[in-house]
Order: sequence, then structure tokens, then C-alpha cells
Amino acid sequence: MILVVSCVKRDFNTGKGTIIAKGNVAIIPLPVELIKGQGYFIIDKHTIVSVENDEQLHIATNFFKKFDNIWSQIPEIAIGKTNANIVFRTDSLLENEAYELIVEADNILLKSASGAGFFYAMESLGQLMSVSFDSEKKQSNTNWAIPVVTIKDKPTFGWRGYMLDVSRHFFDKEEVKNVIDFMAEVKLNRFHWHLSDDNGWRIEIKKYPKLTDVGAWRVNQNAKDENTSNWWGRPAQNEGDLATYGGFYTQEDIKEIIAYAKERYIEIIAEIDIPGHSLAALAAYPEISCAKGPFYVGTGGVNKNNTYCPGKEVTFEFVEGVLGEVMDLFPFEYVHIGGDECNKEAWKVDEYCQQRMKEENLADEHELQSYFIKRVEKIINAHDKKMIGWDEILEGGLAPNATVMSWRGEKGGIAAARQGHDVIMTPSKYCYLDLKQGDDDIEPNLGYAYTFLKDTYNYKIISDSLTTEQGKHVLGIQGNLWTESITNWNQLTYMTFPRLYAVAENGWTNQKLKDWNSFTMRLLNQFKRLDAKGERYATSAYNVRIDHKGQPEGTIEISLKTEVDGLDIYYTLDGSTPNLQSLKYEKPFKIDKTFNLKATSFLKEEQTGNVSERYFPVHKGVGAQVVYHAPSSQKNNNNLGLIDLNYGKLSSWDKNWNVFDGDLNVDIIFPEPKEIESIEITSLRFTISGNYVPESFEIYGSEDGQTFSKLAEVQLLEESHTQGRNKVKSTIPFNKTSVKAVKVKAKSVNPIPVDHHQATNASKILIDEIVIF
Repeated sequence: MILVVSCVKRDFNTGKGTIIAKGNVAIIPLPVELIKGQGYFIIDKHTIVSVENDEQLHIATNFFKKFDNIWSQIPEIAIGKTNANIVFRTDSLLENEAYELIVEADNILLKSASGAGFFYAMESLGQLMSVSFDSEKKQSNTNWAIPVVTIKDKPTFGWRGYMLDVSRHFFDKEEVKNVIDFMAEVKLNRFHWHLSDDNGWRIEIKKYPKLTDVGAWRVNQNAKDENTSNWWGRPAQNEGDLATYGGFYTQEDIKEIIAYAKERYIEIIAEIDIPGHSLAALAAYPEISCAKGPFYVGTGGVNKNNTYCPGKEVTFEFVEGVLGEVMDLFPFEYVHIGGDECNKEAWKVDEYCQQRMKEENLADEHELQSYFIKRVEKIINAHDKKMIGWDEILEGGLAPNATVMSWRGEKGGIAAARQGHDVIMTPSKYCYLDLKQGDDDIEPNLGYAYTFLKDTYNYKIISDSLTTEQGKHVLGIQGNLWTESITNWNQLTYMTFPRLYAVAENGWTNQKLKDWNSFTMRLLNQFKRLDAKGERYATSAYNVRIDHKGQPEGTIEISLKTEVDGLDIYYTLDGSTPNLQSLKYEKPFKIDKTFNLKATSFLKEEQTGNVSERYFPVHKGVGAQVVYHAPSSQKNNNNLGLIDLNYGKLSSWDKNWNVFDGDLNVDIIFPEPKEIESIEITSLRFTISGNYVPESFEIYGSEDGQTFSKLAEVQLLEESHTQGRNKVKSTIPFNKTSVKAVKVKAKSVNPIPVDHHQATNASKILIDEIVIF
């Protein structure tokens, strides 16, 4: 554990105690060269800063402004001061963005050839300060001790990015500035701003005012808490519904944010998603669609008939008008046009699209999309800008000058680089920050699939399959935060941190210098900084993952582990919070009765993770026989899967879920009579895949294993017709009774209701265990 140490010295002028807040050497991203020395440089109210020009003055002033909050003053900063003890000095031999930071006991020297380099030097200096520097609290009697150190540093990649989706969840102007601030702290330099999608149009376009009058607002179906994940199951807007959720940025807002980013050496890339993901635009201007309306801004995903019509010239007039204003606003050389997940079904039947395909001799709708993208690229190139698109723009032929952002794995980026196109690597497995980052049952129910911190950190940006020349087309890396599951700032920071630190180190630090164990120890200091700021973050890599395996003899084998190496794990079985006096985990162990297990991790006797918890019932059904009756159609090969003590996690890929097409009808026959009084059944709701909670459960008992009488039933009509993804536990009590067999029936949702995913189909039932007490 990296510790923050404070001491107190005597101020001989006032006689009052002065706190010396000592910093640590725990910089992220890891510098190219870092040599630790002995002692500290003290920043106090007599510190003087000398700079050479107005740009450096601006950089220094912005950094030391932070002292105004905690000291009510800032150090003296001026051009050409001769008695300064913090000095900026231009070194034209250094590369762009490179810097040197030399901290000695009596002075600090910062060297660079560029404003960006000086800015990054100051950000490293900030990380050398005590974490209390990041607090909002007044600390007027504090001086700041910077460890003596020599740093020589430069980035590996020129593109080090973060993408924020503000269409699915709108973040206001000040929140966007906060995003830019935390990017700057870890030397990221590209802010990709996803400004339009099916679910909201967020940028004012003066030529098309209905884009924000109509397209910026939707019916509020946002999840109410972190247990509800309903993005792929929200009711659509109907005629007469009031659209109250949303917002947008005026063009003046955009200019202000661009200027704010420029001060932090961050370029902003605007994304206007076309030709798919465009329902918000179609709701405002339906004439650019192929399908018939009415169109409403999407309340969630997945949306049909959400594409522009490439067969109509009015579509290209619209695109040129929108992108023209966008390109006039954003000075950076790149514009992102999306191009992903384009639903082409409407194109197949649209007369304008089919006519366009004949006129242009296009073989299929993929080539029609390529035609669309190439025309859009000409519009962009005419404004002396470059076009970026997601890797789907490869389909049907790549536009001549396009840059590819590879998200569906690495294949698209590799293919584009081999064709001589620039690429930005952002494969979802490594770079999608909206995906889960830990154990399904321990994480908040945000996101889907997985992007683990270790995978993000260890991702090799330039594939070994590329030649040296091809590898030069890889501009860098980007972390993406889509906001389908995000409804507030706390969730944004939770999903962003700490994985964005891994993205930053991967983009800045040479692959040969990276070290996972060093990174996870330095990360603990960043957690303290986030604590000082009051920001929420994930400790998932330090949390204990609880795995289990039901055993034939009626026990459950438990194994515990953490993603971070070298941590000690302590656990309890009685539901109490584990501490250093609890059981220490050494190896897998077995339990033979019902326990509520809790576990956490420690490093040098300091807790590093949250408390993980799982309930493991050992019940009376173990050892029984399971008989399946029609219409049960079980897809699990394990005939005893309903009573094998293997419990499913919140994932449809977990093999512990027993899958049934249609209704469930099973008998559980005990080897000898059992006295029972309740049954617990957990179902997996995963409605985008057609997995629904049953409409009802019926429980029957039999004294002889042949004749059954009803013990209890529960109706779940509302729960069964609710969309989303989560586990639903049903506890069914009844009078204590002695039985030889139990029959369990479950009524499936059939047909799936209109307006649901897979409407009119029969649902599936997923159950992990029939728990009998």
C-alpha cells in the first residue's frame, strides 16, 4: 500500500503549527524514465514560478489556481523571474508532447519543446503532491512536499482518447468539463463526443431547429436503480406521451467546451451517427427516412426503421447541412460519422433505395451503405476534414481517405491498416468501459458482457500480425463509455475508473515498460485521490470473486480469487463483515450446510476491495431424482441440474442455468419422505434473448410419489411481462408437510407480448435450482 504521510513543522515567524503534506511517487501513466531521489521540495506561500512566455504563463496559472481553493492565494507566477524556485525552460531538442521534470530539494525545473509537454509535466507534478491536494477543504496551514525525482517522459501514441455517449444519457456542460479535466490528469488528448443516436440529438443545428426541438427529448423510461437493467426492454413512446427527458448543447456551449479542452491540450471529435442509429433525427425530419412514420425518439434499444434513406437526394442535402455546421464549429481535423449497426431492412423494400442501386450498379445493400459513406466523405473532405467511422464502414468497400475506429475486435483495424488506412484501436473486449468489470453478482447491474481491468491494461495496441509499416497506421487507443445503462455522474465515474487509467497507461507508456503489478499498486494512490474528490470508482479488480461447484455428495466447493495479484483474502460464513481476525483463505473449501458467505481482500493489513457476498443454500432436494414431463424441453445435459447446488450468476452464458422451451413440469422424487415447508426458485430475466420470468409457479406434493395435491401457487403476471435483464427470486411458502415427491409447474410467457423483443414468439424459462426447505 502506498501511504500518504503528513508531518508538522514549526513556523518560526508565527509560532503556529504548519502541516507538511508529503506526496508519493505513484504516477499514472508510468513515465519512460523515473529516478527517485532523497528529500522533498516544499511548495509554500513564498514559492515563485518563472515562465518564458504567455502560453507557459497560462499553463502555470491554471495549475496553481487550485491553491486558491485551499490556500485562498496562489504562488507568484511571472515571465522571466530571476529568483524563482520553479522554472519553465524550453528545450527544442525534445519531441512534441515530451517533457522533463526535475525536482530537487531547493528547486523544480520543467523542460519541454511544446505547450503540451509543459502541461503534462505539470500534471505529473500534481500527481507527486499529497492526495489531500485534491480535496475541496480549506488547508490554509498546509505546505506541500514534492518528492525529489527526475522524470524524462514522452507518449508512445499520438491518439489517446476517451469517448462519452451523451445521446443515451445527457450530461450538461459543466459535467462535460469535468470529463475533460479527468482526461487531462492522465494525459489523454482526444475527446470523442457522441452527440447523436436513436435516443437523443444533442447539438444545436441552426438550419434544422427541430433536431433539438423534437430530437433532443424522449419519454423518460430511465432505470430507477442499479438493480434494474432495462435498456433493451423499455416501452416505446406512443402518440400523446410527453417527452420530458433530454437536453442539448447550444453552439455557444460547444464553443465554450472546445476552448476549455484546448487549454488542456485536448482535441474534440464530434460524432454524428449516420446512416443508422438516427431515430432522433427521423423523429424531427421524417422525410429523410425510407420507412413510414410516425417516428419517436427511442426510449431504449434496439430500434427498427432508424436509418436515413440513401435513395433520396434530400437526405444528402440534410447531411451536408448538418455536417457543415458541425465542421464550422469543431476546429479539429477529424469528424466521426458512426456508420455502425446500420439496419438495412427498410432499404431492401424502399423504391428510392432500389432505384439508386440500379443507377449506381450496386450489388447489394452493403454496397449501398458504402456508396452513402463515400458521398459523405466527399462532403467532409471538401471542408478539409478527415472522416472517421466505426469498422462497419469497411463493408461494401472503404471510402478512400477514411480512418477506421475498430470496435468489433481487432479484425477491422488490422484489415484497414493493411489497406493503408489509419486506424484507432478500441476493441470492445479491452476498451468498452460500459461493460461489466467484475463478477456478475457483485457488480452493479450496469452494462453487459465484460471488460476486465487486467485485459484493458495488457491489451497490445499494435497487433503482431502487422508489419512495421502497417503498424504506423495505428494512431493509438481509445476507451469508450456508452451510456445505455448510465443515468447519473456517479455511474459514469464508477464505470470509467479505474479502467481509464489502464487505457491511459497503455496509450502513453511503452509496451516494454508496462507492469501489471506496479500499475495496481500505483492505482491505490489514485483511489485516494478519487476519495479526496468525492468521486465514485470501482474496486472490482481488488474485490473477491466467489466461484463454486456443487458436489454429488451434497456439498459445495468454494474458491476465492482476485484479479490483482498478491492480496490476502479473509472471509466469513455467518453473514458478518470479514476482517483480519476472520478466516483466511488458503485454498478451495467445501460447505455442507446453508451459508451466507462474505469475503474481502487486504494488502499489508489494509482493506483494498469491497465486501463480496453470495448466498449458498444446501437444501433437501439434493440426492433426489428429477423426472421431466411434457411439455418440458430441457436444454441442459445435466438431468439433475435443478438440484445439483450449482447456482447461476446474472449472465445468460452461465451454464448453471437450466433452459426450458415453453412450460416447465418436473417431479422431484426423494429417496425417502421429507418434511418440507417452502421452495425458492430463481429465474433469469434476459428478455432481449427471449428469456422471461414464468407467469406462474404451482407446487404440488405427493405422499406416495404418484398422487399429487396442490401445496401452493404464485402468480407473476406483472413480473413475467416486464422486460430487462436481472435475476428474479420467487419464495413460495406453504404449510409444513411430509412428502415423497414434489411437482413443480411453471407457465411460460407465450406468446411474448407485442412491442417486446421477439414479440409473438414463445419465451424460454431459465432456472438454476429448485431450492427445497
